[in-house]
Amino acid sequence: MKHKIFTIFDTKAKAYLPPFFLPEQGMAIRVFADCVNDPNHQFSKHPADYTLFCIGAWADNTASLIANAAPINLGVGVEFIEEKTLAPDLSGANNQEQQA
Repeated sequence: MKHKIFTIFDTKAKAYLPPFFLPEQGMAIRVFADCVNDPNHQFSKHPADYTLFCIGAWADNTASLIANAAPINLGVGVEFIEEKTLAPDLSGANNQEQQA
């Protein structure tokens, strides 16, 4: 099976974090977005400082590494911030106040 290789660039450190491997690009984007939106994760504190890249692939049946000619930018952390929405008030309290 072929796994894609991903890394995250930290602009303040001017360095790439250790690579990680996942079968699909969408999975890497989901993991990165989850980290950016987790208030307990360092990426959420400074999302503009982190950029996700795909840097190649690895075949687990041959142990072959295939590097991309250049890292492929998949997005900066701020692009993945999800807006927090308040849950609707299902208790009816707001409706009762408006009718009064």
